Amino acid sequence: MKINKLEVLGYGKWHDVSFDFNDDNLQIIFGNNEAGKTTLLSLIEGILFGYVDGRGSAYEQYIPRDTKSYGGKLTITTDDNRHFILTRIAGTHGGELSIYDIDNDMQTSNDILEKILGPIDRDTFEQLFYFGDLDIKQISKLSKNELVSRIQKVGFVGSDQWLELRDKFDKEAKDLYAPTGRKPPLNQKLKEYDDLLDKIAESKNSLNDYNQLISQKNALEASINQSKQKVSELEKKLNQLNHFKQVWPVYQQLSSLKQDNFEFKDGFSDDDVKLFNELTNQLFLINQQIDSIEKSINQLNATMNNDDDLKKFNDYKTEIDKLVQSFSKVNEQINQLSVNQSMINEIDRQDSKQVVASRDDLDAIEAIKQQLTELQTSKSRSSNSFSIIGLIGVVIGIAMLTVLPGALKLVGIIVLLLSGIYTGSVKFKKNEDSNSNQKRDALNHQLVDYGNKYSFNAENVDDWLSEQKYLARKAQDNNQKTKYEQEMNQLNEGLKEYFAEWQRVFSGLNVNDSFDNQLSQIRTYLNKMNEENAINLRNNNQLQNYLQQKSSLIDKQIQYKKDYSEFLNTRKVDNGDEFKEIVEQQRNHSIKAAQLQNVKDQITDDDVKALDAFKDITELDNQLNAADVEMTTEKQSLLNASQQLESLNIQLKHVIADGTYNELVQKQSNLEAEINEMVDQWMSMKLANSWIDESLNIATADRIPLFESKAKEFFAILTDNRYTGITYYKSKLKVTRDDKVQFDAGELSRGTIEQLYLALILSLSVVFGRDYRLPLIIDDGLTEFDQQRTGNAIKLLDNISESMQVIYVTCDSDILKLVDDKSVLNLNEY
Repeated sequence: MKINKLEVLGYGKWHDVSFDFNDDNLQIIFGNNEAGKTTLLSLIEGILFGYVDGRGSAYEQYIPRDTKSYGGKLTITTDDNRHFILTRIAGTHGGELSIYDIDNDMQTSNDILEKILGPIDRDTFEQLFYFGDLDIKQISKLSKNELVSRIQKVGFVGSDQWLELRDKFDKEAKDLYAPTGRKPPLNQKLKEYDDLLDKIAESKNSLNDYNQLISQKNALEASINQSKQKVSELEKKLNQLNHFKQVWPVYQQLSSLKQDNFEFKDGFSDDDVKLFNELTNQLFLINQQIDSIEKSINQLNATMNNDDDLKKFNDYKTEIDKLVQSFSKVNEQINQLSVNQSMINEIDRQDSKQVVASRDDLDAIEAIKQQLTELQTSKSRSSNSFSIIGLIGVVIGIAMLTVLPGALKLVGIIVLLLSGIYTGSVKFKKNEDSNSNQKRDALNHQLVDYGNKYSFNAENVDDWLSEQKYLARKAQDNNQKTKYEQEMNQLNEGLKEYFAEWQRVFSGLNVNDSFDNQLSQIRTYLNKMNEENAINLRNNNQLQNYLQQKSSLIDKQIQYKKDYSEFLNTRKVDNGDEFKEIVEQQRNHSIKAAQLQNVKDQITDDDVKALDAFKDITELDNQLNAADVEMTTEKQSLLNASQQLESLNIQLKHVIADGTYNELVQKQSNLEAEINEMVDQWMSMKLANSWIDESLNIATADRIPLFESKAKEFFAILTDNRYTGITYYKSKLKVTRDDKVQFDAGELSRGTIEQLYLALILSLSVVFGRDYRLPLIIDDGLTEFDQQRTGNAIKLLDNISESMQVIYVTCDSDILKLVDDKSVLNLNEY
């Protein structure tokens, strides 16, 4: 078994924390004093073997203060590569244990832990696999026989009883006879027999008295033998009846369990329960989904707008669409009304003006404006053209004089001359322009005079002329205002009729408002109604989607109900509760069947057959009491006969003292019989003792040599090969140095004794680790080692970790320098 993870629910200072152990078998747990190291080790032991109940020391319970949870979990891997989670929480009899099979994803029987641990209980575990500070005083107590006994105790099932029986036989044999003793009965009988032979040789007198006493003695001894035989038979009967009384509770439990009818029906296994739960969960989820969709449908129905305005809008949708088609025309009519009103207003405004120019003044003003325009255009054109041509001529002339050779330079001179003549003409033209400016100033003065007369200036002369032309046409347009007013009346009537049509379908329309506002009200009304229709349409689409989902779910619901019904019908049950009840019954049957088998293992068929003959426990008690009374009576008779025999023996002693030959011979015969009987008893006990030893040795024969070999190997590693052997001589432990010198354990230094003791206890752990591969735990066991010895010890632990998990707990930070970081679990970080 290897521990992969420790989870603490609540234990001492720890709660709701987990510790992952490394993949390798060597695990170092480091922490300062009071960090909680020993608490974690106690939790590991508690999960494996049960928590202490507090009747010893309450401090060993580690009941947490900050949480009600008490217990923890161990994630382990077994030798056959199976993975389990062992959980033990507070409860009676060491706590409530549960085991989860990780590989099969299911809870499993607690018997798994018993199979993993085998015969290892808490005491054996602490002797073989759990070590705290090394107690070097124990080294003087270890003998080979004690180590062998320790190996036998765990190596052979039921060995505790066998070892107790062996010790009992050994004690009884020594009490009966000791080769060098004087007090044991057989030793005294042998001494008495030797003395008797001497007396027989000396005396052959008093034969008659002797023979008579011998005859009486023989008759009495025959009676005593019969009483002894009867007492023996009664003892067997009493032992048998006592045995029956001891197993009566088991017999009663067996009888009770046999009355149960363990009928197992098909279709109620764990797989069937899983299928039933899946169907139940699917039905539950589908019902929830259907309820959720129905809620959504109800919410959508509640949000659907079904008021009278929207209904009326949809009822008159055709008429409204026709009216909407006239929006553009109506808008133009409203605009035309506005235009006509503006024209009428303008006509009224123009009529209010009194200044109208004469025809002659208008013609004069237009002539002045025309002359000014011509003068401006001529000046701009001539100025630009003349200046550019003169400049170009000068540039070309200079270039020709510079570039052209010889006679060709004459051409450049000609060009320059022509440019000069042209420039002169330009100057002449400028003089003409000066005259034009004078003329323009005179015309501007005339225009200013007319502007003062008719209230206009040069900048707005064109607007003034347009206005005068309109006033001139006014006489021809005297009827235009009347036309505008007639057209407006027609437009007003048409628009009133149009909006009256709207009022029939839109009762909220205010016909007393302006046409623009009425049209705006209609647009707002249309936008609102269309938006509500769009919302209703979206909701309706969503509603249809929900209805489709609901329909699909109902189909699934029907199918699951069909599967659920077929599931129940196949198992001939009416409902799920009945199915669960039968499953629970069959689980209880399984538990009781296991209990029945467990009970059968505790009682033999012969005991059951014998106990069937008793009516009840009262009848058994009556027979037991009757046998006990009969035994008491028979023992009293035997005591009386023994007292009579003792009296005869006294008389025989006197006769023997008188030298009666026949009595002495008879005594010799009797003494020989007693000696033979004692020898038989002694030989039986010695043979039984040897048989038990041989049986235990056969069961553990391969462990003892391996233990000795491992102890030597480990001691050599710990001492850098300075000591190469460990032997026992006359029950004393001796070690051999590399120079072949032997030492008693008591002659070694304290450090070497600690190394020797560590080698011995670790070799025991490794030997038993072959068959029961439990973690080896050492709680700060190297505190007295110096740096070199500590390094050797860590090297040894690393060696051992190749075959079994080693958990070393320490507060010594120097240890961390000797191992990989991945091997360290630092409690100071939690």
